[in-house]
Amino acid sequence: MAAINRQEIETLLQRYFEAETDVHEERQLKAYFNSGEIDPSFEVYRDFFALTKDDQSVQLSDAFERKLMNRIQPAPIIRIGIRRVMAIAASLALVVAAGWWVINQRNTAEAEQMVMEDTFDDPEEAYRQVTAALALMSSTMDKGQQMTIQSVAPAQELGVIQMN
Repeated sequence: MAAINRQEIETLLQRYFEAETDVHEERQLKAYFNSGEIDPSFEVYRDFFALTKDDQSVQLSDAFERKLMNRIQPAPIIRIGIRRVMAIAASLALVVAAGWWVINQRNTAEAEQMVMEDTFDDPEEAYRQVTAALALMSSTMDKGQQMTIQSVAPAQELGVIQMN
């Protein structure tokens, strides 16, 4: 084999690791790395190509294959009767039909609720009712916040959580 220069080896290595080499180019690389004249900068690749040469000579015995096959257990066969399949299919159909009915009922109820009616004739009375409802909601939220702070306090003291 003719001597390959450093630039050709760099190019072949780059193509090899990008999986772009053909069989002839791979043989050139293996021959180069199995020869005694390797550039010191390519010394790190020597073992890689030496391993690929050695790996080709490894053969497994027939006894190994027999032992391996004896240790492999066949997968259990699961038999499902036609009645069970039909029961599963019927159950699924029932669930789908029930879901469709619930969604349809919800959409109907929402459509009926969308028709709004005025409940107050006097705007001042409506304003008072809204103000009272918002005040009730605010006080309820304040109570909830206080309860949360009280329930989290022991965890804060232990340093498990921090409240800002």
